[in-house]
Amino acid sequence: MIPSKTIRFTLNYARVDPLGFFGMLRRRAIEQFSAPPIGVVQTQFSDVRYEVDLSLHRQMKKYYFHTHEMFLERAFNRFLAAGSVFIDIGANCGYWSAYALSRVGTSGEVHAFEPVPQYFAFVQRLAQLNPSFNLMANNIACGSERSSARMAIVLPRPENFDNADINIGSSSLTSGFLSHAEELTESIDVDIIALDDYVSLKSIDPNRIGLIKIDVEGYEETVLKGMTQLLSKAGRKVPVLCEILTDLTRPQPLDGREIVTRMERFGYRCLNATNFRPIETANLAFEENIVCV
Repeated sequence: MIPSKTIRFTLNYARVDPLGFFGMLRRRAIEQFSAPPIGVVQTQFSDVRYEVDLSLHRQMKKYYFHTHEMFLERAFNRFLAAGSVFIDIGANCGYWSAYALSRVGTSGEVHAFEPVPQYFAFVQRLAQLNPSFNLMANNIACGSERSSARMAIVLPRPENFDNADINIGSSSLTSGFLSHAEELTESIDVDIIALDDYVSLKSIDPNRIGLIKIDVEGYEETVLKGMTQLLSKAGRKVPVLCEILTDLTRPQPLDGREIVTRMERFGYRCLNATNFRPIETANLAFEENIVCV
C-alpha cells in the first residue's frame, strides 16, 4: 500500500509539473515490476557510485531504483549547481548526499551529518567509492551547541523490514519522539555540534552553500538555533529544505508552525517543497517539507 503522505505529495507535484509527474510514474513502474538484486549492491547518480544493502529494510529498494521522495528532486535541481556546497543534516544512509554529489560535481562539496554509526557507515562508503568528489562525512549530529545527548535509534530488524512508519530513517534526538515504539528502539550517546561552529571550523563560504537539508525527526528547532549566524546573513538567503513535523496531540507537542514563524523572522519565505507555493500553516499534515528562501 502506498502511504497517504506519498499520495498527497505526488498529487501536489502533478499539478505543477505534469511532465515530471509522468517521469515519476515511469520510475515507480520500473521499481514495481523489476526484480531487485539481493544484498549489497551499487547504483549510480550520473558518475557518483552509491552502495546500498537491500537486506536491511524495504526502503533500500527505493534507494536502489532512485524512487525515494522523488518530489524533492526539484529543490535539489533548482539550488545545487557545479561547484556549490550542500549540507546534509540527518543524512541517514546518504541517499541525498549521493544525489547532491552528482549535482555539485568534483568542484563542489557535500558535508553530511549522521550520528547513528550503522547508517553513517553508508555515508563513509559513499566517500570511499567516489574519491574524486569532496564528501565530508561527519559521525555527529547538529544542534544548538557543542554537547552530547541520548538518541533513540531504530536499527534494521527482520520484524521491522516492511515498517514504513517506524523505519531506518526514524531515529531522533527529540525527547519522547519514539516513546510509542520503544520495542523497536534503543538508545545511544551522540555528539552534537552547532552548524555555525562547523561552518566556521571548516571555513565554508556561505555564498557557496546552494542548499541545506534538515531531516531530523522533530529536532528541527534545535538545529535551527545552532545556525542563526547563517540564517541572519545579510543579502542572499542560504536556501533551506526542512522537513517539519506537526502533532499537537502528543504529550510533547510538535508544531511545524513554530518552524515557519522562526524562519520568517529571519526574513525567509517558506514554500511547500512539492509545488513551491506558500506553505499553508493552517493545514499542516504530520509531515511537510518546506523550502525556505
